[in-house]
Amino acid sequence: MIDISKLDKFKDAYLELLKHEAGDELDEDDLYLAEDYSIVESFQKDIKNLNLTIELFFTAKENKDELTMQAALLRISTFLSGISGIFEQTREDIDRYVKIPHIADFPENYKIPEHYNYPIK
Repeated sequence: MIDISKLDKFKDAYLELLKHEAGDELDEDDLYLAEDYSIVESFQKDIKNLNLTIELFFTAKENKDELTMQAALLRISTFLSGISGIFEQTREDIDRYVKIPHIADFPENYKIPEHYNYPIK
C-alpha cells in the first residue's frame, strides 16, 4: 500500500516557507497548491474513480461491449492524466522556490549529513 498521508502536511509547510521567502512577489493565484486544497483527497478521489472505471472496462470486455470498453478507456486516460497532473503541478510549484531571487544556488556536491539518517543515497 502506498502511504501518501504526509503530502498535505508537506504542502502546508512548503506553502508557509514559499510565502515567507517570496513575500509580496508571490501571486498565490498562480500556484496549484493552496491552503484549502488536499493533495491526498484529490489523489484518493482520482484513484477511486480510476479503479471503478477499470472495473467497468473488465465488465464491458466480458460482455464484448466495444463502445463501453472504449468509453472506459477514454475515462481511464482522463483519470490517469489527472493523477499525473497532481504531481506535475505540485512539482512546478516546488520549483518556484529556487527561482526566488534571493535564494542561493544549490551547491553541486552537497550531501545530506549522516545524522539525518536519510536512507536514500
